[in-house]
Amino acid sequence: MFNPHNRRYTGAKTKLLAHIDSALIHCFDYTKKSDLRFFDVFAGTGVVSHYFMQKPEFKHFYINDFLYANFVIYQGFFAKESFSQEKLDSIRQEFLELDSAMLGENYYSLHFSGTFFSHNDCKFMGYIREKIQELLHTKAINQKEYFILLASLLYSVDKVANTVGHYDAYRKKSMLKDRLQFELIEPYVNPHIHTEIYQQDSNTLAKLFRAQNTKLDIAFIDPPYNSRQYSRFYHFLDTLAKNHSPKLYGIALKPKPENLSLYCTARAEEAFKDLVTNLSKIARILVVTYNNTAAANARSNTRISLQALQNILESSGKTTLFTFPHTPFSSGKTDRKTSFKEHKECVFVCEIKQKPS
Repeated sequence: MFNPHNRRYTGAKTKLLAHIDSALIHCFDYTKKSDLRFFDVFAGTGVVSHYFMQKPEFKHFYINDFLYANFVIYQGFFAKESFSQEKLDSIRQEFLELDSAMLGENYYSLHFSGTFFSHNDCKFMGYIREKIQELLHTKAINQKEYFILLASLLYSVDKVANTVGHYDAYRKKSMLKDRLQFELIEPYVNPHIHTEIYQQDSNTLAKLFRAQNTKLDIAFIDPPYNSRQYSRFYHFLDTLAKNHSPKLYGIALKPKPENLSLYCTARAEEAFKDLVTNLSKIARILVVTYNNTAAANARSNTRISLQALQNILESSGKTTLFTFPHTPFSSGKTDRKTSFKEHKECVFVCEIKQKPS
């Protein structure tokens, strides 16, 4: 079964979880506290929330990302509604017994065959996607079971995709084989945890929380670092999640741009300052991850300097910087040894000057 960390995702914090935890404890010893509220502002794969859900001090989680595929995945893993594992196992077995070669053509086989997947794998995923929708429509499954099955399809597809970990391009010299196997995710079940799941622009949601005077103990901020837009990197998974059959363009077969983040533009510093301004009014601690990438390919370079990040955070409270050696993401065209010298992942912990009133 898949867990949140079983996914290829640019900037995923799986290997940095222990460092993030130690930095936080150094400044804010949560082990002596209880009933803590955690806001995962740019949740990505959801691994950070998943990690802290296993700490008994944390009880309330607000999990957000503006990609619909990520929203689906959080619902599958973390939403608290009931589900039947026996029913899910039975549906999985039905899918495993399918002969993809005997299935008809669909949107995915007509557009993506020979790119990210083989022809038969495209027919297979398209059939399963329609079947999951049909099961919900006929009320054979409930909403939680729908999200579990859909998240399972996303993970199963991503596992075999002919990519380096995103959908900005595909390997053009690969001999594509039929590899897709439908496997289930393992939902995280903890009756003591309360979760609220959002699909919103992070700055907009922070303003909403401030207006509602939502009390937060920790806001974890892991914004996009460079000019590469996540909505373009993971367009295929969003298309599969929405199943809306968009018109496609270019070699990578992308739909028209949407959900473009200011954090990938020259306005990144402005957006970050706005976010911190709002969160500092309702949170006790801000934890920010960023890095110091300075690569030959300018698209890989960070949009905000570490000094600017430090200055913005220090305007809200005492800020401590922790740095950790970390192997950066590479699209496959970049020599990591020559282009990412002395690369470090940075964790800022900002202790807000005054507790929320």
